[in-house]
Amino acid sequence: MTDLAIAPPTNEAVWHASAAALYSGDLDTFLSHWQTDGSYEVAYPIAGMPAIVSGRDALAELFAGFSALAAWIRVEDVRFHATADPDLAFVEERMLAELHDGSAYENDLCLRVGFRDGRIASIYEYYGERAHERLLERLAAATAGTERSS
Repeated sequence: MTDLAIAPPTNEAVWHASAAALYSGDLDTFLSHWQTDGSYEVAYPIAGMPAIVSGRDALAELFAGFSALAAWIRVEDVRFHATADPDLAFVEERMLAELHDGSAYENDLCLRVGFRDGRIASIYEYYGERAHERLLERLAAATAGTERSS
């Protein structure tokens, strides 16, 4: 049995470093904290977003879309919970963002995060899907506006 006091502290550091890179818009550094075959899955799929995304290119596309929408992103109340399994943690956080159109995005998240060899291997995310639906509607509107002006 693994003592939680000796579970890899590097997992939490990897989590915080990857998040800081994502929220600052540094997608390359963000992805450097992931396994190349990493996957991101949501518990409550919504229209306009795949339920599961796997591999570096797909992850880059998914997270670049959100980063491009936001003037700034931050998280509050981050709680990283190590488990008896040294490659598994749960993370709770509140995400806040101001979008370039001046609107706000707020969502409470709970994530099951798998690690492998010191990198993120998978995320299974529970989130407020209605808030995320509204975000995707704004993304679609912004994308349509960009395509019309091109």
